[in-house]
Amino acid sequence: MHKEGNYRMEEYVGKTIGLDFKFAGSADMLVKSMPEYLKRAFDFSLVEIDGQEFLLLTPSAQVEMPTSQIVKFAGQIEKQTGKPTLIQFRSMDAAKRRTLISNRTNFVVVGKQIYIPALRVFLTEGGSVRDVATRETLSPAAQFLLLYHLQKQSLEGVPFKEMAERLQYSAKTITVVVAELQSRSICGVEQVEGRNKVLRFPLKGRELWDGVLPLMTSPIHKVWHIERANLPADLPLLASHDTALARYTRMVDTGQPSFAIDRRVFIERGQTLQPFLHPTEGEVRLEVWKYDPALLAEDGGLVDRLSLALCYRDTHDERVQHEITQMTNNIKW
Repeated sequence: MHKEGNYRMEEYVGKTIGLDFKFAGSADMLVKSMPEYLKRAFDFSLVEIDGQEFLLLTPSAQVEMPTSQIVKFAGQIEKQTGKPTLIQFRSMDAAKRRTLISNRTNFVVVGKQIYIPALRVFLTEGGSVRDVATRETLSPAAQFLLLYHLQKQSLEGVPFKEMAERLQYSAKTITVVVAELQSRSICGVEQVEGRNKVLRFPLKGRELWDGVLPLMTSPIHKVWHIERANLPADLPLLASHDTALARYTRMVDTGQPSFAIDRRVFIERGQTLQPFLHPTEGEVRLEVWKYDPALLAEDGGLVDRLSLALCYRDTHDERVQHEITQMTNNIKW
């Protein structure tokens, strides 16, 4: 990478983003044993951000590659070198960003965007959503509100009291959640019709999902296993995990029924269930969720697509990630 490129990267990450940044020497020894097709695909540098070393990959101008191939090659390089990669792009469109974020692939467009989930760093060109190194992920209630807004009914312009009724949260919880979302510039608050307050979202649909995705986590609190005969027939369950994925995509069902249940319901029924639960063995996989999956449920007794995608976000199986990407791309935002 030429000196001007080095300076611009240091200026952007070090001064604009506010992270400790330095170039960490030559990458020649790491690159030496790589296959030729990987060597030709990128220019390589070693950089250090906030004390963590990354292998900086700049796609070669001489080799045209689709984003999916860049992601695949970056994964191969990480396995071979043992170093996390950071891909530097000259430009970024929405489709490319979606592919990279859905695969949790570190990337940077100097002066515009950076995404490093391991460091909790995400900055968009407009600065509308920022998750810097000191920030935490969204609370379950805040995540639930956004998933409801994106998939079930828009919450923009809905008075807080009505919002609390729809989401089955207390008014106090809604107030806390709104303050949390405001602090991350995800939404604004407007006062209308006297004392009523409502939300306004600067990003809509797919753009909002892409923006908040780095802040979201799996909805699963705990996974248990249980024999089917010991599962109460009146337990409010929704198909989840591989059972739901096989219904939404072309993935083959593993054969083990998987269900999700709200944590509050699980606690209420705990005394009945506890004697039969096992951490690893049982015919049925039972996921205890941090929020009520029934309020987001799809037709046919399935958990919602976006929550399901979050359940698989740390899965490295390329086939699964491909189907998850297709599933979210097919959502009518």
